[in-house]
Amino acid sequence: MSDNDQTNLPDLPEKLPSRPIEADIDSIPAAPMEDAGAAALADALSSSFKFVKAMMVVLVAVFLGSGIFTVNPNEAAVVLRFGQPVGSGQDQILGQGLHWSFPYPIDEIVRIPIGESRTVTATNCWYRVTPEMEISGGLPMELASLQPGVDGYALTADGNIIHARATAKYRISDPLRYSFSFLDVTNLLENALNNAVLHTAARFTAESALYRDKIGFRESVRLRFLQTIQRANLGVELEPIEVQTFPPMFVRAAFNEVLEAEQVLSQTRNKAEGEAIEITRRAVGEGQAIISDGITRSNMLVQAVRADAKFFTEQLTHFERNPRLFKERKLVETLSKVLARVDDKWFLPDSTGKAPQQLRLMLNREPKVSTDRDKEE
Repeated sequence: MSDNDQTNLPDLPEKLPSRPIEADIDSIPAAPMEDAGAAALADALSSSFKFVKAMMVVLVAVFLGSGIFTVNPNEAAVVLRFGQPVGSGQDQILGQGLHWSFPYPIDEIVRIPIGESRTVTATNCWYRVTPEMEISGGLPMELASLQPGVDGYALTADGNIIHARATAKYRISDPLRYSFSFLDVTNLLENALNNAVLHTAARFTAESALYRDKIGFRESVRLRFLQTIQRANLGVELEPIEVQTFPPMFVRAAFNEVLEAEQVLSQTRNKAEGEAIEITRRAVGEGQAIISDGITRSNMLVQAVRADAKFFTEQLTHFERNPRLFKERKLVETLSKVLARVDDKWFLPDSTGKAPQQLRLMLNREPKVSTDRDKEE
């Protein structure tokens, strides 16, 4: 500042008053209208602060209440806090019921359908089908050969090709390992099932896989698939597997003719075996009846011979005691049997001489000869 400017300033007092300026301001009387406006502003600010506090309480309650969630039946849940599961061991898995966690983005709820049966299908070895054909069960057109890059197939042990498809159902047995140890378990299962189909087809002939041993083919696919998922420990439990095999479309007619011929052969063989079994059973029954009858007759004959031998043995003592009386008695017995069977008997009277009386018997009556008189009568 120049000297001229300093000369123009008014003269300041040498000593300022020692009392504070605020005291002087407070001592100044306020205007009545300014007091009313300040009071209204204070009331408005107080009401606003109360409303804001209430809104904050409500927002906090809503924020905390949004962390309540429900775990449905056949379902498990895992709470991730900043990307890491909350808890340890089995405590990390939440079962059915109500639960609470911090809302997103602090916590994240991962739901795992443990009771749901899931399906995976291996179609790398199957012919090309559209969704409409899959629903209706239709077959593609019979072409002269396979379409490269479109139709899938599997090589068999005898150098032939077949179409094969497998469908596996599974359930989640270890939710933590299934959800957090692998990026895509479904893709792993599909690849393992395709591997099982190709591995099994390379060890079966086309005839066995298509007709003769379809059950063995399916069981081999199941065992290969089960071994793979057990080694990987995917946290799943395997259910029954369905395996389909089909001949190439351009030779399907020939395969069907062979199958029909084998069915006719099997039916004829079964019919012949049934008839053979029936005839054999009947012959065995008849032979057993003949044998039983022969044994019965043999026993009866032996018993009769034994009875006769016993009778003659008992009569031997009587014969030795008086042979003549025994002979006469046996003669009388024999004559009585003979006379009982004779129709005509004649007794001749005593003769004048001393000759014994004669008894004549007609054992066989001569046939009566018819005469002409008898014919006339």
